[in-house]
Amino acid sequence: MKIKELFENFENVFSWNKSEIKENKTEIDDLMKNLTQKRKKLEKKIKKEENLEEKVDLNKKLKAIKKLIKKAKKSLY
Repeated sequence: MKIKELFENFENVFSWNKSEIKENKTEIDDLMKNLTQKRKKLEKKIKKEENLEEKVDLNKKLKAIKKLIKKAKKSLY
């Protein structure tokens, strides 16, 4: 799943009320799992990458993913 799709899915989830969050817990868990997998893949790519410009871009994406994970944990659990 692409980063943009993950952001859109979580924006939708953040707009739900508490009862909807409880009803759709499996969907939220799947999205969290996708985020953690994406974070791990980006961390591996950063370690392997030699091009500095590409490394900076990957670090920005990783930072965005980490913020989204933190926000999701804070507001959904």
